[in-house]
Amino acid sequence: MYDAVVVGARCAGSATALLLARKGYKVLLVDRSSFPSDLAFSTHYIHQFGAALLKRWGLLDQVAVHMLPLHHRQLEASG
Repeated sequence: MYDAVVVGARCAGSATALLLARKGYKVLLVDRSSFPSDLAFSTHYIHQFGAALLKRWGLLDQVAVHMLPLHHRQLEASG
């Protein structure tokens, strides 16, 4: 039995499942796709607000390690 079932494991679904699980809820996260995926509509750009949320959740450093090398990259977050 789950407290919450989150359908869709992309940006919003993953974040929702993470936050619920950290509050102690038993969460099932489901998606029909397998990951990682590189869909045509997918973007690898992280907006400043998104970087700030990743930092607050303790995930920014882990995400930065897996980013593709760029000629110029600025990844910072306040908050």
